Amino acid sequence: MSEHGFGAITGSAYMAVVVFLFVIAAAFLVLALVGPYRLYWRSRPQAARQPSDAALTAGRVVAFGIAGVFVFGGCSVQAGIDERTWSASEVREAAEEAAESLADESRIRSDPTDGYASLIEAGVTKAGEGEGPSYDVSVERAGDGNDYEISADGAGTVCMHVMEEKSAEGGVFVPGADGGSSGSIPEYDLTATVEGGAC
Repeated sequence: MSEHGFGAITGSAYMAVVVFLFVIAAAFLVLALVGPYRLYWRSRPQAARQPSDAALTAGRVVAFGIAGVFVFGGCSVQAGIDERTWSASEVREAAEEAAESLADESRIRSDPTDGYASLIEAGVTKAGEGEGPSYDVSVERAGDGNDYEISADGAGTVCMHVMEEKSAEGGVFVPGADGGSSGSIPEYDLTATVEGGAC
């Protein structure tokens, strides 16, 4: 089974656990707030040796504590789920951060086939570290230009438009084979914008 399929199954299982933990927490919270056991003992005659008010208060405090433990457990599992899945806003934020990082330094012109897809994917993965699994990030070149569709685990798709401008700093120096001549590979300054939806 693929990592993606495995993640989807465990994600559903984790959500079931979260719901279960919150339901149990809610039950203990109701028990603490309403105190049905208090109503039960008060309905019985004094000869039934009903517990003191202090004992009933202690029981309510314990019920609150148990509810808190289950709430904490549910929140912890939910946080784990968030780390294993992407949301549409996380994809957008990671893409925008990756777009900003493209302008940090000049680049050699993109590969004719891949374009800047690999570079963008690395940037999105780095920017989204901790938001979701890196293997769910997908960057596809749209057409022959410099438009790229970015998605992650089906959480949403954004389009990054990359613009090239020849760098004023020149390029990468390449020595000639005969040792006398030389040349350079031009570098380009990149700017990028991100829009919601497919390109």
